[in-house]
Amino acid sequence: MNSALDHALLAEINTGGQAYVRNLVAAEAAILQGQFNVAKILRAAAHTQRVTAMAAARLLIDELDSEALLDTIRTELGRGSDLEMSQVEDNSLRAKFEQMVTVQEGLQQIVQRAITSLDVNPDVLESDVSIFLWGCYGCGHMMEGDAPDACPVCGALAVEFEWFGPYYSFTPEHLGQLTPAEIMDIIEAIPDQVTQALADIDDEILRRKPSPEEWCMKEIVGHMIETHLLFGERVSFILESQGIPAIPRALPPWKRHEGKGYEELSAAELVERLTQARSASLELVRALTPEQWARRGTVLGSTVTILDLGTWLANHDRGHLPQIRQLGINVS
Repeated sequence: MNSALDHALLAEINTGGQAYVRNLVAAEAAILQGQFNVAKILRAAAHTQRVTAMAAARLLIDELDSEALLDTIRTELGRGSDLEMSQVEDNSLRAKFEQMVTVQEGLQQIVQRAITSLDVNPDVLESDVSIFLWGCYGCGHMMEGDAPDACPVCGALAVEFEWFGPYYSFTPEHLGQLTPAEIMDIIEAIPDQVTQALADIDDEILRRKPSPEEWCMKEIVGHMIETHLLFGERVSFILESQGIPAIPRALPPWKRHEGKGYEELSAAELVERLTQARSASLELVRALTPEQWARRGTVLGSTVTILDLGTWLANHDRGHLPQIRQLGINVS
């Protein structure tokens, strides 16, 4: 990619990102002034400018280094405001600025722990940064662990928090969204890819955990099998229900493989079970009509379509495959 194109793409990213925030705040103000159609157009413009900015960023993805980006975020958060609080005479305005600083400092601590963890691990350990993060829409404050009752910074209620977990079935930005054809292609290929990743690796190594908190290669494959089974249960439940049903959730997806003996199975047996689960998933999605892909259910209060669930399954498989490969490299 040439430097002129890089420069143009970076300009699009910067312009679109700033425009997205600016347009939404302006739309919010327009509503309060009774300009409902102005607000509609501003929100629509924010949508398109964000999407085009993200499209530009995706063209530069090979030049984006996640660890370097975390360091950039830490630096950005550490700059604080150029405005001295003592210069602000309005008490309510000063309180808002102080709130912003508190929120930024909290995120900076999380990012710092993530960077420290990545210095010695291939991914951030959940013992270093919690498996669950919760972001307040009121002020942006980030909390870790269980769902909060209220924001300690601005007092926003629990419903005003966004959940961030390792895997997701839907985001407001439609991150990683796939078409039905892409979903089927990814699901179809996964058993062969896992077979290649496990080939010629000793059984003792397949069982070896990188750390007490992390899964061995066999557990990861067992988790993938259980995720395919869960996908089938969720899709069947939606199709068999009326309206927008609340999908039952007895266990979190990352707990379903525990105690089922996947660590005792051979590589061939694991791949066979994954192939069977994959085949059931494929049979299910291949029979879906366009209207059925759009059917909805709720998971933990969030509404998702069957297309969202299919995207989640395919991206879940794609995400765990590099983990398996990396474990094979690290212990070989």
